[in-house]
Amino acid sequence: MKLDIIYKDNKILVFNTRRNDHQPEDSYGGINICHYVGDSPEHVAWSRQQLCSELGIKADALIVPRQTHSINVKVIDHLPVEDLENIDAVVTRLQSVAIGVSTADCVPVLLADEKAGVIAASHAGWRGAVGGIVQHTVATMTDLGASPADMKAWLGPCICQSCFEVGEEVANQFPEEFIDRSGAKPHVDLPAYVISTLTQCGLQRTNITPPQGCTRCNPDTYFSARRLGIASGRIFSALIHV
Repeated sequence: MKLDIIYKDNKILVFNTRRNDHQPEDSYGGINICHYVGDSPEHVAWSRQQLCSELGIKADALIVPRQTHSINVKVIDHLPVEDLENIDAVVTRLQSVAIGVSTADCVPVLLADEKAGVIAASHAGWRGAVGGIVQHTVATMTDLGASPADMKAWLGPCICQSCFEVGEEVANQFPEEFIDRSGAKPHVDLPAYVISTLTQCGLQRTNITPPQGCTRCNPDTYFSARRLGIASGRIFSALIHV
């Protein structure tokens, strides 16, 4: 299978899955490891086996939380993990464990303090972003010995401002600097808001890598709920101590 390698050095690998081979009409086609979006258990299991084989890890070392747009963060300090329900960010110091989040337009936020050996993956949809999921994730990493000044962050594929049309009830949750009101409806720049939040948490702007692609603009490469509907697959954006 083909992964998008976002970053790699001798300590960590940061990546996201791609749809890979699929039929255009199949909203779950390609690689989908997310188990709670209506895909068949057989296809999810096959997709996970493909990813674990690519990464060279055991099945229980692939950490896939069931996200609910909460601000709940879980520390993974042993395997196997018993409960990943209602979790929107995961943090670990373990090696050879892939932690990630499943998205189809929301912003995946991948973080690492290589000096402290702490990594994290956070799911920042608009609700989680304004609710504080990024701040909670950085704070949890700090509790484990990481320093925001030493952290690097990578934003995975997500919806761009041009595609993220919202109602006023959503736009009003954001500062005006992240809203484009030039059209009939407002458009929110969610990735820019997340980047701003990270800098407010103490990360250096030069250590934050913006997303490399829009999910809705590239349906052949990425799953997009805005393009395919909620009943569709998800991208898995993750990182692993290598």
